Amino acid sequence: MYKVDIKAKSLSKLETKKFGEMGIWERFDIQEWVEKSPDILDEELLIIGKELPVSQRNRLDLLAIDRQANLVIIELKRDESGSDVEWQAIKYASYCSNFLPEDIISHYAQYLKTDIDNAQTMIEEFIDDELENLNQHQRIILVSKEFHSDVISAVLWLRDGSIEIKCVRLRSYLDSDGSLFLNPEVIIPLPEAKDYIERKEVKQQSSHRSLRSSFSLEKGDFTNNELESRIRDTLARKSDLTPRLVCLLEILVSESKTFSREEIRRMLFDKGIGKDVGQSGRYLSNLSQFLTKKSNPHLRQVVEFETGGAHGEMKDNYRILPEYEELIRKLVSEWRENNS
Repeated sequence: MYKVDIKAKSLSKLETKKFGEMGIWERFDIQEWVEKSPDILDEELLIIGKELPVSQRNRLDLLAIDRQANLVIIELKRDESGSDVEWQAIKYASYCSNFLPEDIISHYAQYLKTDIDNAQTMIEEFIDDELENLNQHQRIILVSKEFHSDVISAVLWLRDGSIEIKCVRLRSYLDSDGSLFLNPEVIIPLPEAKDYIERKEVKQQSSHRSLRSSFSLEKGDFTNNELESRIRDTLARKSDLTPRLVCLLEILVSESKTFSREEIRRMLFDKGIGKDVGQSGRYLSNLSQFLTKKSNPHLRQVVEFETGGAHGEMKDNYRILPEYEELIRKLVSEWRENNS
């Protein structure tokens, strides 16, 4: 790597140095860099855990989620990968494959030092899929200055077996002033073949494991006073989902009719919910999941919708039951006044 002096029209070669020679540590330095700037791994990732215990003796370096709702195990090595880093990462991936969505949300809440609702909302906003599809697949990213030939061979073989592993070479350079530069380079899959390989691997993925969920279609049978109190408490939640729920309720009481999913999606976008109609649709999916949580029978008492009757089925044809329209208008109006 060369440093360019534009004015002098000259190049100065940067010195290649091992991290160990500079007193840089895997855990206290490299891990912190990747945690704070995960885009160095050439993709968008949401870091949800660090130094996560996976056994009495082992800790996973970093745990992340990608946009496709896959769990991503990130294993870091300082200068040399060693000959069994991929086996170590596979053990961690196997352990994490058993995580349910609620487990992942709990880990993220602990990592952020926040509550479950806030952690769930942040994950829902990040992924381009539905929350129930979280952790359908696991991926591995290995990061090292150099990779042992045995590791390269094993990774290529594992990828042929539909285990998605990515290798990122992280090289360090010093200039004459002692400034440190990093050059991340994805070496597997080769950038030139990335699109082809990913299309091939997506085509091969056909099985999904079923997940437990907090899904319920049971409706509440609350008195009017109790119902009003419960809905008011729901609208008092400090969550990014709350204003979206308010917009959904406003739409449903704007007319005494049944609204299709497509109508609601576009009306949410018109209300500023989502940067595009596609994102508005994903927010509607999140709201639908919220409506079918076991803890929300009071919402199902007032909001009616069609579903296939199973967890993960798409909802459609929403309406507020006529006897509750005035109550919802009142509560939504109150919320607007208190949050204006």
